[in-house]
Amino acid sequence: MTTPVAPPAGGFRTFVTIWSGQAISLLGSRVSRLALGVWLFQKTGEVTDFVFIALCDALPILVLMPFTGMVADRYDQRKVMLLADTAAALCTLGMVGLTLSGIPRSGWLYLAVLASASAGALQSPAWSAAMARLVPAEQAGRAVGMAQASEGIAAIFAPSLAGGLVAATGLMGALLFDFATFLLGVSVLLRVRFPGPSDSERAAHPSSAFWRELGAGLSYVLSRPGLVGLLLLSSLVSMTVFAVEVLVPPMLLARNSPAVMGWVLSASGLGAVCGSVAMSAWGGPRRKMDGVLGAGALLGLMLGMAGGTPSPWVMAVAGWAAMFCVPLVWGCAHTVWQLEVPLDLQGRVVALRRMMGEAASLLGLLGAGPLTDRVLEPMMSPEGALAGTAGRLIGTGRGRGIGLLLILLGVGLLLTMALGRSWRRLYRVEDKDSSAPTPTVLQPEK
Repeated sequence: MTTPVAPPAGGFRTFVTIWSGQAISLLGSRVSRLALGVWLFQKTGEVTDFVFIALCDALPILVLMPFTGMVADRYDQRKVMLLADTAAALCTLGMVGLTLSGIPRSGWLYLAVLASASAGALQSPAWSAAMARLVPAEQAGRAVGMAQASEGIAAIFAPSLAGGLVAATGLMGALLFDFATFLLGVSVLLRVRFPGPSDSERAAHPSSAFWRELGAGLSYVLSRPGLVGLLLLSSLVSMTVFAVEVLVPPMLLARNSPAVMGWVLSASGLGAVCGSVAMSAWGGPRRKMDGVLGAGALLGLMLGMAGGTPSPWVMAVAGWAAMFCVPLVWGCAHTVWQLEVPLDLQGRVVALRRMMGEAASLLGLLGAGPLTDRVLEPMMSPEGALAGTAGRLIGTGRGRGIGLLLILLGVGLLLTMALGRSWRRLYRVEDKDSSAPTPTVLQPEK
């Protein structure tokens, strides 16, 4: 075990400086990803293009994150972040070149997104490790709050910026905006200095540790049926939320302009920020599973409301409420994991949860696009097989197949939450078991 290293003098000021550049760079990345999906959808009219962009963005997290985490622990985090940001900027520059050449074929753009997301999978753990190294323990809460705020700011402003830039300049404006934000992030990193890992810290992370630790976490969870249920339920919510995030933009674009799509998605992002603030101030109900199941059920109701009408105003309200529920589900579930998992297994179980969540999200992505384009959209056309049944209730035409899928996902969540409430092992997973080791409560991992 290595001796903890005290943060350097002025470490929090250094963190704030880096955070400012990374927050702007994050906004640029979100804008370019969303703008690319919008641009491809306008060219092809297929939801599958949106799905492939999201898939290319998510796949490196599932595959590379365990190994890039080892890199972040072994090497100077500032240099790793510089390498990752530079690689991502070059990928964006490559997409600019493809666009200028007049041959921005989907396959080349998918590869560029995949490469850029791989750089992001390298940057993310290095930035988290740098935060822990720079910020004193008494100011850790402020640092985590700022990191969450940058995510919320990106969620609110990226959709409107992406929609506006695509409408005004096409894809090129969004890509150049992203490239400029990368340059700003790199320039900030070049200005700051902070110490990297010592030799003893590098030696504490052998290359074989990950697989051994992940196996131990899996064994612990499998020995507790309630935690297995919570893991499966959380994975289902991840799959649903990720699928919805991919489906809603083309659903809006089917009947509205990119600008309308932007403000509806921004309303949803604002709901997520409000939900995060509420969870932070409230802390959730006494029995956290009531929060998981109750907020999950309300999320299902709001998905049904959003799918039932093509009105952007209704979708904005439902989107705000749905995304308000998501932080409540995650916050209450995270507290259960903290309370029920021993301190020496927390990291391993976190790795297991992250991989399960990403795998479920990718499964939702792989199914959502083809199911919508090839099955539900044709069936919900004016002459489709469901035009006389479901079409009479929610309408027919472009985007109504996606609306039907949102309703089905919402009903699925409602049923899942009802089953979770009736399964005693899951609902009472927080009840103390004298045979289980007593865990130590940690602050939420980021």
